[in-house]
Amino acid sequence: MSHNAILVQKFNPGTGSLEWDLQAESYDYTQEIARSGFADMLHDEERNLKYNLALNKALNLLRIKGKASRVLDIGTGTGLLAMMAVKAKASAVFACETFQPMVKCSAEVIAHNGFANSIKIIPKRSTEITVGPLKDMEDKANVLITEVFDTELIGEGAIGTFNHANQHLLTEDSVVIPARATIYVQLIESQLVSSWNRSMPIKLGGHFIYPPSKVSSCPGNGAVHDIQLAQLKEAHFKALSDPIPIFNFDWNSKVPIPNDDANTVNLLAKCSGKAHAVLMWWTLDMDSEGEIILSCAPPWAHPEGNELPWRDHWMQAIYYLPNDITIKSEGEKLHLTGYHDEYSLWFGLQTETSPSVTLPRPSCDCSVHLACSRPRLGQLNDDDRNQKYIGVLEKMVSPDTVCLTLGDCCLLGLIVAKLGARKVYAAERNPHCRRVLEAWVKRNDLEEHVTVLDGDLEKKKLDLKVNLVLGEPVFESSILPWHNLYFAHWKNTVQHLLSDDVTKILPGKAYLYAMAVEMKDLWKIRAPVRSTQGIDLSVFDNLIESAIDTTDSQVEPHPLWEYPTRALSPAIQLMMLDLTTPSLMTKQTSEVEGKVNLPVTGTVNGVALWIDWQLDEATVISGGPTAPVTLGQNVQWDMHSKQAVYFIKDPVSLATKDKIFLFFFLKKKVTSRKIRGKKL
Repeated sequence: MSHNAILVQKFNPGTGSLEWDLQAESYDYTQEIARSGFADMLHDEERNLKYNLALNKALNLLRIKGKASRVLDIGTGTGLLAMMAVKAKASAVFACETFQPMVKCSAEVIAHNGFANSIKIIPKRSTEITVGPLKDMEDKANVLITEVFDTELIGEGAIGTFNHANQHLLTEDSVVIPARATIYVQLIESQLVSSWNRSMPIKLGGHFIYPPSKVSSCPGNGAVHDIQLAQLKEAHFKALSDPIPIFNFDWNSKVPIPNDDANTVNLLAKCSGKAHAVLMWWTLDMDSEGEIILSCAPPWAHPEGNELPWRDHWMQAIYYLPNDITIKSEGEKLHLTGYHDEYSLWFGLQTETSPSVTLPRPSCDCSVHLACSRPRLGQLNDDDRNQKYIGVLEKMVSPDTVCLTLGDCCLLGLIVAKLGARKVYAAERNPHCRRVLEAWVKRNDLEEHVTVLDGDLEKKKLDLKVNLVLGEPVFESSILPWHNLYFAHWKNTVQHLLSDDVTKILPGKAYLYAMAVEMKDLWKIRAPVRSTQGIDLSVFDNLIESAIDTTDSQVEPHPLWEYPTRALSPAIQLMMLDLTTPSLMTKQTSEVEGKVNLPVTGTVNGVALWIDWQLDEATVISGGPTAPVTLGQNVQWDMHSKQAVYFIKDPVSLATKDKIFLFFFLKKKVTSRKIRGKKL
């Protein structure tokens, strides 16, 4: 092996195993750069503009007062804010950056724009900056400009960053940009939102399969649920309160902001209902007078109405209440308490008659929230989806049925047992999933009918031969839709457990579909920035693009229901996989080529891909569109699955009818580049 190459261990979701892959010696460094990604932050022109306006306003005021301006940019990234400061005629500019790949990148971008002699880059954390003669900064800065926010506002350490800067790096009369932040909340009732946090009963004819009481009462894992609230429809939730501010942060305060704090706001209920969750967003006052405001509010609460700038770096959030609270009538007095530590928020609600309590940050004690993602919980609670499985199983299950279920947190075995099967073996690889399923089995008195197994079945012997192999199939390790084909691989390892007679495999077939689409905004996470606010970022574009080409696939997983996507072609079947055969032909999954007419206008900037699972001739579980697709209209996507998106580097404009688009699908090992939300 060449000394210029390294072996990188990667997880292959298709086989469930770790594999070695040969990569260039610089792979780790290159991957770090690729992971920093374009995202959409630098495409957010409103963000860039309002930072620039606030900076120019602050420096003009200092000039009027006859003061020099020493600007510190914390977390400079590309150097954009620091270069804005130079253009605004700051006396001195310091740019702090701790992420080493971006230190090199910012130096190149700054030099390319001709500012190398005007900006001093400090390659360390802001809390490590020294001030004094012959140190990082000779004097304290009197202007701080920084963007250290996430969807949760404080999740990237904003409190500690501002506190330290105000105490150690800034003058007493300093100006901080942004000056303040306000967190807003709104109380809602929503069965859909609740389904992402709590396990619900499964309706089976006139009966129910119930979740364990510990699961039903679990407050959840406490992590922020970041989401594009603009895509929630009116039918999805009922507002139980108006939006109301709950926390205000003065980033210029010389009195340290507490790491741990709480605030209670009193409000009147807009109507009766059951309070399930709190919606959250925030605004920034970019200047001390509050004249330049940047809002992350959803459309119904935004000061500028429905035409909002799209952001994926700052979204809105859902926080789940530890208990559902019943609101009896309009006008009922409520007390909503917000809590925060240095990095996280959480909320509690009390009525007039509720006892006053202080809530710790929620943590899961039922294993469900450790085993299942929020979309997976919503999927398990999806009654339409469950009824499709039930309808097929009712026709298939008999007193002679011996069933083996393969999946993660798969509850189908309980349905099979309730339908009268002789025996169900439920294989669960994940120990959290095993605990969850064992609790469901006990709660529904099915211990004699359902045996929960670990996932290692290759050498296992069962008392009875299996004649029904069943899966959804869903695996938490899956990144892209076709990774759930691990079901076929796992099924092939358990042939010794199957009956010699006809063994049914459900689902029996998988169909891979593709659709040419026009993404309204999502394309920005892979698109070059080029320039913003008169600053050339082409060096950054080239660096990121080269890194992505080296380490990442053009295919990424995304929950497309959150991102408006127009259909520019019908759904095209790329391949059909027969899951009942002992093995899948590798040639069948290596390369597919096809053509399709695109008779609508638009810009093809991506291809959406998904898998449909066929249960019987009349029943399909789709991981893609959930309603008939109309060309030129937005697609209605499954809300509990991630689809795969192939980003087209050179979008194709469809100005006239009957254009031809050529699909190529190549089977490749891919990993997820973009991870939303805070690390847990």
